[in-house]
Amino acid sequence: MDCYSFDRIMSDYIDANLSVKQRQEANEHLSVCKRCSAKLADMKNILAEMKTLKITTSSDFESRLMDCIKNSKERKESRFIRLFQEHSRPISVIAAVFLLVATSIFVYTSVVIPNASGSLPAAEIRTTAPVNNNMQAPVNVAASAKPALSSSRAKSTLPDTNKVELPNYNQQIMTVNKNK
Repeated sequence: MDCYSFDRIMSDYIDANLSVKQRQEANEHLSVCKRCSAKLADMKNILAEMKTLKITTSSDFESRLMDCIKNSKERKESRFIRLFQEHSRPISVIAAVFLLVATSIFVYTSVVIPNASGSLPAAEIRTTAPVNNNMQAPVNVAASAKPALSSSRAKSTLPDTNKVELPNYNQQIMTVNKNK
């Protein structure tokens, strides 16, 4: 145990509220640390002196003290917190209605407005002529690299596989809608 740990449990040590293991660790620390031993002795002396003190108060001291505590709590609370505590249910209802309206507007603008005609979008996807079924088989790169290196004007015979032509669906949908 170190000095910081002993400081944290000193009150429990004095009141004998420690487990057997904690009390043993504290005793071992006190036998080694003179600073904590002196601190413990000072604390015990202070507690003993306080027990001998006789403090008298007026008969209404407790009620005045409780009133002061109540008033200080009321002053510390902000107006916003008091307002929210008094009107928490209506504020919650307003927040729920606002959330419902915002969600409805979002759904309406993302689903209903793009289709202003009032009917479901009618789209028929037709197949188009195949783009290019004559794709060549992959060429051995090692075999084709030698001629390309030897001739500076030699063209590569590899097909461009990165370019993919997609059908224009927007044009097809417009064509279908015109035909109706």
